[in-house]
Amino acid sequence: MRIVVIIVVMVLAVSPVWGNDGLSLLKIESGAHPSGMGGAFVTIGNTPDAISYNPAGASGVTDFTISLGHTSYWENIRMETAHFAMGLSPKVYLHGGIRYATVDGLEMRGDAPSEFPRGMFDLHDISFKSGLAFQITDRLATGFSVGWIVEKIEAWRGSAFNIDYGLQAQASENLRFGVSATNIGSDFKLTKSTGNESRPISLPSTYRLGASYQRERYLGVANIVHVDDKLHLHLGAEAKVHKFFQVRAGYVFNYDVENFSAGATFTKQNLKVDYAFVPYQRDLGTSHMFNLSFSL
Repeated sequence: MRIVVIIVVMVLAVSPVWGNDGLSLLKIESGAHPSGMGGAFVTIGNTPDAISYNPAGASGVTDFTISLGHTSYWENIRMETAHFAMGLSPKVYLHGGIRYATVDGLEMRGDAPSEFPRGMFDLHDISFKSGLAFQITDRLATGFSVGWIVEKIEAWRGSAFNIDYGLQAQASENLRFGVSATNIGSDFKLTKSTGNESRPISLPSTYRLGASYQRERYLGVANIVHVDDKLHLHLGAEAKVHKFFQVRAGYVFNYDVENFSAGATFTKQNLKVDYAFVPYQRDLGTSHMFNLSFSL
């Protein structure tokens, strides 16, 4: 019970109201495994895919493990990810990663309506992070990341320092809790070489609180996520149907165009291939996500 109280107090302490969020592409779910479970990943550990959701999730990764991901959204949105984790000692783990998201072929127009654009431009969001995870006791792990986020839109550019931190607690043999705060930092501005600058833009700060229940080959997860001044419920489930094969599904609430997702994992020795299927409402199509993970 003491562990649960610590987690709840941490969420209340780090949940201020943030507005005017920028870097929207970095709010996209990171990785095929988390996406297939509806992003309900704050309690998941022992994998580099977890560190975007909770830096404590790197605990338990003893071998040097890399996860590489690719995602395409609609016609011109793309995200590439690379995360790693490794054990430095029996209770200390190093982790880090890069997330790169881009939108190509945006039309540039002036103040007055026009039939043809004046030109084309791109948008780029990049996040670099690294940190440590600690296995404090057999039942409690914590972790943090420090990073640098960069956004470039046409000739405008801005960047900001940010931190992530989180906890994971094994309350019983089957029940696990997790909490995290990610992309925490000060506002930044986009500037041009001419000296022009934008209004202050806040980071896409996200707060997660969740629980998971493991029963033999089956896992159920529920997360409460606070982002963009809204609360969302993320649910996920996973089943190991074969020693080489897992299937999963997820559902999210209170989003405009997202709800259901599904995925699968094929594992062979130190190699893992993840796939996620994410359909969107309002005729926005379907996204297919892929991740390749391996240990050295």
